[in-house]
Amino acid sequence: MTAEARTAPKREAILEATIRVLRDRGLSGLKIEEVAREAEVGKGTVYLYFRDKQDLLKALVEYHTFSYYRKVEGVVSQDTSFRQRLAEVVRLRIAWVEEWRGLWAAVAREAHPTDTSGWLRGMHEHYQHLLERLVRDGQARGEVRPDLDVSLTAASIAALACSPQLEFPRETYLEHLLEVLLKGVAL
Repeated sequence: MTAEARTAPKREAILEATIRVLRDRGLSGLKIEEVAREAEVGKGTVYLYFRDKQDLLKALVEYHTFSYYRKVEGVVSQDTSFRQRLAEVVRLRIAWVEEWRGLWAAVAREAHPTDTSGWLRGMHEHYQHLLERLVRDGQARGEVRPDLDVSLTAASIAALACSPQLEFPRETYLEHLLEVLLKGVAL
């Protein structure tokens, strides 16, 4: 077992503890001491993995985002209908947005205050490519209109469920999003 493999669980525990501290105390209340206590490690252990609070937050955004992307990739890779996979992708997106509501943008800005656009764009490109794969596969199966631009359709799907500020029953909201996307709005 490599040294990296042995330390991965501890690093993940610190990142998961960071999420809990953020939820309980918010960004302004995030202290390395609190993260260490929540992760049940010493403060120095946190600094073995992360240079400072900014480095910890950057790693948290990447960890949480790519964890979500891995789930999406698993759905995109399934051998089910486009509609079923799209529903699951949107379901995952709604859950991710609900979990991070109000925190993600603030944490991302704090993690990378000088130029978040390039850093975030790089992460989002991965998501865009996953959704393009979903759309292309739907077109190949005859379940998605062949005249639609793959990249623009994927970007439209990515925009779904980004910021539901009003509270709706989750399943009702999901079904309506799918209805609007799959059948359109105009008569």
